[in-house]
Amino acid sequence: SSRDSKEPTLGVERGGIHAAEALLLARYFMFIQVYLHPIRRIYDLHLQDFLSIWLKDGQYPSELKEFLKITDNEITAEICLAARDTANKGYEPADRIVSRKHFKIMYQRNPDDLKKYPEPGKAIHEKAQKEFGQKALKHDAYLKEGAITSFPVRDNDGRILSSHDISRTIESIPTAAIDFVFIDPKKRDDAKKWLGENRENILKEFKERDTMKEVIKP
Repeated sequence: SSRDSKEPTLGVERGGIHAAEALLLARYFMFIQVYLHPIRRIYDLHLQDFLSIWLKDGQYPSELKEFLKITDNEITAEICLAARDTANKGYEPADRIVSRKHFKIMYQRNPDDLKKYPEPGKAIHEKAQKEFGQKALKHDAYLKEGAITSFPVRDNDGRILSSHDISRTIESIPTAAIDFVFIDPKKRDDAKKWLGENRENILKEFKERDTMKEVIKP
């Protein structure tokens, strides 16, 4: 731990612990409320779909001058052009962006489901694709790993303690995580009904499938 290390480590004095709590909580809420907001995430996916079609070979150019020619202005203009032309290869994702026809949430991370299967969104997405088609669904999972909340705190008597020993708030800050399954809005009502009827069986099936893989693993 940092308390046992001989390397210099950034820490705070006891009087600064509340400021540290506020900073770490603000960081967590920024992830949950902004960076990982479902509407922001789905528009990222629609933008990725458009760029994979519009960019040559689906990738940004590696040559610096050509790369720097592609700015937000060029991409926005191309999206608007594609959204007005049904014959354009990028019409579908462009139209979703411009006309706000984005995919809607069909499923999102639920603690009860995590107890039954560690990757519920992945399982539900896979089964829903067979029911509603691959193009009608998108899976978006994210787990913010590596967040350091344990750091040294110098107490008033000079002793060095862990932030987790001083602050129950810091110790209990959860990991920012999402597990969304998005679906074409035209199919969402049918999909949510289907999911309500099949969710338990889907999670049970994937749990049993993974268990069998472990059993037969050489």
